[in-house]
Amino acid sequence: MTDCNITNNQSDIMTDYNITNNQSDRSNDSHSSKELFGLERQEMELSWSFWHKKSFARSVFVWTLSVVEIPIMLLTLYAMCFLIKSRRAASVFVIHLILSDLIQMICLILLTRDRTLMLLSAHGYSVTVGVYLMACVAFERYLLVSHPIWFKTHQTLKSSCLISLLIWFVPLIFATIRPPHLYFHYLWWSVATLIPYPVIILCFVGTWRGLSHAISLTSHKRRMILGTLFLVLLSYTFIILPISVVCFLIQITHYEFRRTLSFLKVYRFAECLLYLNPLADCLLYLFMRTDAADVLPSLHCCRRSDTHQISVRYTTRTTQPSS
Repeated sequence: MTDCNITNNQSDIMTDYNITNNQSDRSNDSHSSKELFGLERQEMELSWSFWHKKSFARSVFVWTLSVVEIPIMLLTLYAMCFLIKSRRAASVFVIHLILSDLIQMICLILLTRDRTLMLLSAHGYSVTVGVYLMACVAFERYLLVSHPIWFKTHQTLKSSCLISLLIWFVPLIFATIRPPHLYFHYLWWSVATLIPYPVIILCFVGTWRGLSHAISLTSHKRRMILGTLFLVLLSYTFIILPISVVCFLIQITHYEFRRTLSFLKVYRFAECLLYLNPLADCLLYLFMRTDAADVLPSLHCCRRSDTHQISVRYTTRTTQPSS
């Protein structure tokens, strides 16, 4: 799950430990019970040691990522604004996606200092918005390939902006609103983030099949469209899906399973993968550019080789006798 339920999870674990301690105090007469609760107490100490180490490691990890991700997200937003001038509807979804990622990163930074419910809810809210915007990007690419005529006549910047604004209200359907707070339960948040996954898969498969019949698209354009969908599918599968599955297990499993050290490690690993989501979304900018193939040659190391090739061609042309 997102950080929205970390506080609840910690409180559940603390409650479980208090219950265990009370039970152990009442069962001192039985030798077998002493051994049992002794093992539980040892497991509890290991878990609490893991929680303390996790807090420090999480802060270091978040601040390290923020140094890298925030400048990249700001540069991506600046670059995507120029793509809107060319009236590309997909760029609107990507801009809102980067905005949601920026909110996620800001919430994570603030959570390292003070873990308030408002920040936890804002992070979970922005993650949910980003998932549905990813589905919008995938569906837009599918329409471009499978229904090109309808796409050109109906898909406009106004419609993309309207859809993007509506997406920001979708998480309210799965949230529990108790003014002035907003809550996300494990099960409903997991369901909310799992709904777009079949849409992304179907769009990827449908686009892959439809590209063979898209005569009007060049080979370069086909690679860009398929690359966009592949990146969205890959990002969701390895970054969003693990934390969604873990949150679903939290809801359906018993608290004895949730408080084990192994499950806590799996939970934190899936949480760290979620922190990489903003960086993966910024890569979508490369697939929105028609000249993405020229990005690599524009580097300084490649520019020298290109200059050498141009000079060789110029020398060859000048040495050839004119007809």
